[in-house]
Amino acid sequence: MSTSNTTSKIGAVLYIIWACLHLLAAYSVYVLGRSLHSPMVQGRLFQDAWNLLFFSIIGISVAATLNWRNSVWGYRINFATVGIADTGFIFFVLVPGYTPVWPSILGPVFWVLATIFSTIARLTRTKGATRTFTGDNTELKHPQ
Repeated sequence: MSTSNTTSKIGAVLYIIWACLHLLAAYSVYVLGRSLHSPMVQGRLFQDAWNLLFFSIIGISVAATLNWRNSVWGYRINFATVGIADTGFIFFVLVPGYTPVWPSILGPVFWVLATIFSTIARLTRTKGATRTFTGDNTELKHPQ
């Protein structure tokens, strides 16, 4: 197994861990929402739980299928999706101090590590080993 394959798989596992943490966060936000009596605040928390749930589902799906195979599309999708999810959390929850740094920093740590490993995998890949969604070789074939 090449270094590129190993690092892409490590990156994929780190994205899956990130997503599992966010599945737990989605459930926790949902439970918090159920405990409130203000319909507007409750609705907003349910929406936040819904968003966390689907960020997690996308993160797991892309990591298990595309990042695992070092796909450029998987790299881009999880880079954007997970990045959008976690930067909002960092700027609006973590930095203002609405939650303790530990264990709240775990999500961003797994995101950064997953991004680092996925980037290394993309940079060290073998040019001829690049694959599309269907697994076909993406090398250009020159007419003979």
